[in-house]
Amino acid sequence: MLFPDLTLAQRIECHEAWSSSEHARTQARLYPETGAISQPIADGRAVYCGKRSLMSQVYGWGLAGPVLAADLDRMEAFYRGRTPRVRVRLCPLAHPSLLRLLGERGYAVQDHMNVFAHPMESLGEEPSPVPGLSIRVATPEDARLWFESTAAGLDWAEPDGPTFMTIRSTLKSDTRLFLAWLDGQPVGGGGIETHDGVASLMAADTLPAFRSRGIHTALVHARLAAAREAGCDLAMVHTTPGAVSQRNILRAGFHLAYTLSTLVSPG
Repeated sequence: MLFPDLTLAQRIECHEAWSSSEHARTQARLYPETGAISQPIADGRAVYCGKRSLMSQVYGWGLAGPVLAADLDRMEAFYRGRTPRVRVRLCPLAHPSLLRLLGERGYAVQDHMNVFAHPMESLGEEPSPVPGLSIRVATPEDARLWFESTAAGLDWAEPDGPTFMTIRSTLKSDTRLFLAWLDGQPVGGGGIETHDGVASLMAADTLPAFRSRGIHTALVHARLAAAREAGCDLAMVHTTPGAVSQRNILRAGFHLAYTLSTLVSPG
């Protein structure tokens, strides 16, 4: 088991800061009109990928020591004119000064996210194969078609949902999307990104008609195998508290590391 200490949190949140910054860099190159950009703020990273994008927030902040009011000023100046409200992902192991400063300025909790971690040296047994199911890495074209068929097709990001998810899971460096195929059609998908020994499993979904058949579990293990092949020693995944997918994550050997909070400014 992994002990959920500051060292583990620093590795996980550093990965998230890299991931979001790399997404902004790729989006800015492909779609400069979206104004995507990222900037270091003390030990954290302020990221902007569009007014509607949930990725437009601060990552990995407060894990290297006290946070100063001047750092908060710089962060708010970065978002001024870009977003109506500032979002900060707060790790519970961050220095208490960050939470105190955010509270003094009226930031409030918007939501929570569970972070699960898995040491790669302790992978469990492979699940029983799903009859007729094949899993393979998607092309960007396959990825776009897949995301257009799921809830990602909604207009919730810049330039649009499917484009955002295609960047996140196939066009960004060190990132792949695995699609599960059954009877000639994709029925499930899940992305993986690897960086500095850490693998993040993300963007998982299964079409409603094909759930509870072991497809999500098969995709989890396929991505864990890919993480091991990439030389990673740590895997991680985020889920909303109480999500049904947590059952498969726990069965695969993941352990709850901590729960993130998203704090938003008063406006």
